[in-house]
Amino acid sequence: MTMAPAESWHTPAGGGGAIAKLLRARRLGWWAARIGIALARWWNKPLRLGQRVIVARHDHVQEVLRRDLDFLIAPVNGDRFEAIGFPFILGKDRAMPLAHERATLYRALSRVDMAPLQAALERAITARLGTGAHSIDIVGDYARPLAGSTARALFGIAPADEPAFLDAARAIFAHCFLNLAGDKAVEARALAAAAQLSAWFTTEINRRRAAGALGEDLMGQLLRAGADDDLVRRSLGGMLVGSIDTTATVVAKVMAVLIADRALLARVAADHADPARMAAWCDEALRRWCHVPLLGRQAAGATELGGTQIPASAQLILWTQAAMCDPDAFPDPATLRPDRPSGAYLHLGGGLHPCAGRAINRWQIAMLVGGLVARGPQRLAPIEWAGPFPAHARLSLAGL
Repeated sequence: MTMAPAESWHTPAGGGGAIAKLLRARRLGWWAARIGIALARWWNKPLRLGQRVIVARHDHVQEVLRRDLDFLIAPVNGDRFEAIGFPFILGKDRAMPLAHERATLYRALSRVDMAPLQAALERAITARLGTGAHSIDIVGDYARPLAGSTARALFGIAPADEPAFLDAARAIFAHCFLNLAGDKAVEARALAAAAQLSAWFTTEINRRRAAGALGEDLMGQLLRAGADDDLVRRSLGGMLVGSIDTTATVVAKVMAVLIADRALLARVAADHADPARMAAWCDEALRRWCHVPLLGRQAAGATELGGTQIPASAQLILWTQAAMCDPDAFPDPATLRPDRPSGAYLHLGGGLHPCAGRAINRWQIAMLVGGLVARGPQRLAPIEWAGPFPAHARLSLAGL
């Protein structure tokens, strides 16, 4: 198979359309969410505009995520996963194939020893920051390559061309999760990248089977569990594409929120050595600047939600950032504090389709942010963007 050159799936700087602009809007997104939840509480039911329904109240969003037979995900992003050749559980609705694939993936994931991955990340953080570092690009030289290293170790592929590997994951993510307008250039980049990613996985799976050495990482655990090659490839690829740029985006946005609020930064820095508290602080900071402020679902048939009649095939827009400003779920929502119930957050989805890598995200993001706040962050330069993704953001440091 002839592969497209790596540059054919590289996401260019800037641009990206309306979705990219939405994801880049820090202050606008926060204030819009607070105004939106105030209006939603006044209206007290989802707002229907023809075939579109805006869902902003926290309990209504949670209800949609729970009612996965009434509100489907496959019509939203399933076709894009199919098109790239990686049909994955996050693009499938409740049925026997989903039940089997979910069980196989999560059982294999539970058998992976995360301690070596955490230790490797801790060493890499120390090496990247060092005791004398005065500034660092927290995306291009820190969060993105380190998340890529974790992904390579966890999923079992280590292509020699690391930039091509990172860009392939970004291109596929952009199409599968964010290309709601059907941008053909975004789709073309994803298709080229998916062909290369599939080849990387297939080569490694064949090598391991031939050698009789399956490995102890997630690929090895899936092979050991009896998953066929196609399920291994699809499961690993589906998880991989959301594991790198999601992490880099979250780190960049959390640090931007902290730098903009020095009193908050001081409180967070005091907890830098406590992984659980750091994870909670990251959840709170992300309410001010969400990495994904909206989720989508489609009504399977005519139904009702919170007093609003929902027609068949209606498009539901779940405004998760507004829902995380709902005082019923987040008392005094403008105040950030790390003692809120973890189950109230919607950053990682919920219901039948929570983020597949959520257990890894919890410790990896907390460690990356903790490493930065421990070194006295001073000033963050304006973020440079590649479509909807942070590409570069230079942070000045006071040191240790």
